[in-house]
Amino acid sequence: MCKEEVEIARLVLVDTVTGTRIRHRIRNMKQALKQQEWYETALGRRVRIEKEFRR
Repeated sequence: MCKEEVEIARLVLVDTVTGTRIRHRIRNMKQALKQQEWYETALGRRVRIEKEFRR
């Protein structure tokens, strides 16, 4: 039997100005949205949520 490898998506927050990751992997969208709001308030600039796939 052949095992298929399942790609698991994780969410990360990325600073839109610098393009650097500002937060470690986040498990769900609800938590990502809360973190995004907090970082945007703290930094004063936009933060985007990206999906990252583990290989």
